[in-house]
Amino acid sequence: MINYRKILELHFEEVSQRTISSSTGHSRNTVSDVVQHSKELGVESLNDTMTNPWLEAFLYPEKQAVEKGYFPIDWERVHKELQKKNVTLSQLHH
Repeated sequence: MINYRKILELHFEEVSQRTISSSTGHSRNTVSDVVQHSKELGVESLNDTMTNPWLEAFLYPEKQAVEKGYFPIDWERVHKELQKKNVTLSQLHH
């Protein structure tokens, strides 16, 4: 499991992503992705309520849905299929 809290704690202490990667055992891509998501969502510091499960749900809500068996709807595909002539909704399931 990714240690989101540790990654962000070190990031907020201005530790380099390379060092965070080696000290947490996560790839530099993972560290970079977590840091990027936190910046996009405006996370500037951590508090006691920001546990690993909370951070995962906050930073990656789409992951939660997939793990529970729900898959995000590909609206672009649905839209393209509906633009075709004589397409019914039941045909989209195939």
